Amino acid sequence: MCSPFPLAQREGCEVRLLKIESLSTHFPTARGLVKAVNNVSLSLERGEILGLVGESGCGKSMTLLSILRLVPYPGKIVGGRIIFNGSDILEKSPTEMYRLRGKEIAMIFQDPLTTLNPVFKVGQQIGEALRIHGLTTQKSFLDRYGPKKSLAEKRRVLELMEEVGIPSPPIHYQEYPHQFSGGMQQRALIAIALSCNPQLLLADEPTTALDVTIQAQILALLERINREKGTSIILVTHDLGVAAEFCQRIAVMYAGSLVEEGPTTVVIERPYHPYTRGLLRSIPRITGDRKKIEPIPGSVPDFAALAEGCSFAPRCEQARAACRRERIPWQQISAQHRVRCLYVS
Repeated sequence: MCSPFPLAQREGCEVRLLKIESLSTHFPTARGLVKAVNNVSLSLERGEILGLVGESGCGKSMTLLSILRLVPYPGKIVGGRIIFNGSDILEKSPTEMYRLRGKEIAMIFQDPLTTLNPVFKVGQQIGEALRIHGLTTQKSFLDRYGPKKSLAEKRRVLELMEEVGIPSPPIHYQEYPHQFSGGMQQRALIAIALSCNPQLLLADEPTTALDVTIQAQILALLERINREKGTSIILVTHDLGVAAEFCQRIAVMYAGSLVEEGPTTVVIERPYHPYTRGLLRSIPRITGDRKKIEPIPGSVPDFAALAEGCSFAPRCEQARAACRRERIPWQQISAQHRVRCLYVS
């Protein structure tokens, strides 16, 4: 049965929008091979919000960049498949990827101040994707806004700015990024990402540098976009609390690999992997019984010297000898919940 969201309301549609199979992205360095993304497999349905959760530096952002084939040099995707709308992204030509990025798959980057170009007005930058993909020349667009491309583009940009909650669009259209607050800069990035009505939105920690009030507004905006447009979203965050409020499903990542995946309520209420439990214990609580925050001992491992077994073993209280010498298989807890641990309890 097809998803109830608008983008999936077509006869005979495929429910699954994205399927990643055994994706690996490696970086050769003087100290050895860094496996930034190591044999990652996950899927995303149409209209679904998936949270990719983990500590800073665990490979979350590199997974999103791999989906768009924007891995920085000298990194390289060395294996796997990325099936989007039935075709493998890794087999597409550079021209096909140019047409895909921004139109079918868009990304909201983590730091808007370094993403936005400081020498161009915000309105011009929001309209750039429309010009690149030729959307201002579509007949339906011209019927609504008139025959002049520049006027049509500006009206569409003003509409987008209003849609994402930027006040007084005609005024802010003429302003530069440094004249925007942090929250407004993030809204401008969201407007850029939404300009071509993409099917998939990749959000790389879009609320990290914002205060909690603006953070809530940005997440509410993304949730409304998902609800009204049916846009599928992958949210990268290190905050399980944010993922619990916003995402329908959670995938937990550690040292370049997924260690647990399942519906949000299941993963939050009954986590099986020691790393997931450690993340939950480190979240401050203001309700219920007061408990001392328990940080995860140790530090993120050296990616250039990962052991063959479980990468979390040096920090795990229940680790045994087998954890350090064996490749850890997935354990299926239920139809939708799986964990990569030898000693599930």
